[in-house]
Amino acid sequence: MEFRVLGPLSVCDDEGRHRTPTAPKQRQLLSLLALNANHVVSVAQIVEEIWEYRPPSSAVAAVHTYVMQLRRSLDGARRGPDRRPGRLETRDQGYVLKLTAGELDLDRYEQQVRTARATLEVGEYAEAAGQLRAAETMWTGPMLVDVPTGPLLRAAIEVVERDRLDAVPQRLGAELCLGRHHEILGELTALVHQYGTHEDLVAHLMLALYRSGRQADALMAYHRLRARLREELGTKPSARLERLHTHMLSGHPRLEPPSSTRCRQSLNLLAERAGSAPRDPVHDDGLVRI
Repeated sequence: MEFRVLGPLSVCDDEGRHRTPTAPKQRQLLSLLALNANHVVSVAQIVEEIWEYRPPSSAVAAVHTYVMQLRRSLDGARRGPDRRPGRLETRDQGYVLKLTAGELDLDRYEQQVRTARATLEVGEYAEAAGQLRAAETMWTGPMLVDVPTGPLLRAAIEVVERDRLDAVPQRLGAELCLGRHHEILGELTALVHQYGTHEDLVAHLMLALYRSGRQADALMAYHRLRARLREELGTKPSARLERLHTHMLSGHPRLEPPSSTRCRQSLNLLAERAGSAPRDPVHDDGLVRI
């Protein structure tokens, strides 16, 4: 079977038949179980997700009914002595949705991103960019866009969406390292318009503009970020953005488009590896880690 949550909820069996439930609370329950596949989701957690802090007295009985309906939807009409066990098991005052590797699109996406990040670590920028682009195509819209969400689903979606937003700048960083600043300018401009205080995206936009001969626009992008951070959050740009701005003002040679032999030196002005000490942008040659 295939379970899709990176966009509208969708379930298809091995023959391509749609088995997605239509009732809102069943869809909500299935989404919660899918995001916790192969782990027990307690009845108490299900009640909290569906009714939050005001469950009716019949909530537990309603959960049992939703589970029964989900079983019918997922398993179909199973007959004969060779029928396989159901997908949805009762266990330890809760339920487990049994999935195998690759059946959930979120698992495939996360594995693809892990592979791409490992590829970045060894400096294979073209391959990593392609892997991250392939991961992005797995999304068909906002996660579980057609499913009602309670506190547990909202928290889970936030984690996945945050990781998605981290992966996009990593792919764009690889594109910059390949000298593709012209090709990604439009995408970066749109992303910064949507996520105006995301420093990784702004840094990439600044560098893409600078390398496209638009130094004034690159500096303006920095000043817009600075003003927005001050007005909305009461903060200022990070030290790495300050350094990038300073080096743009001085025309530092490391900001020029990278050659194939200096790809590891091209983006180190943008960021340091998470958790590491600050690096000297002039003498360090490590690849940026977004």
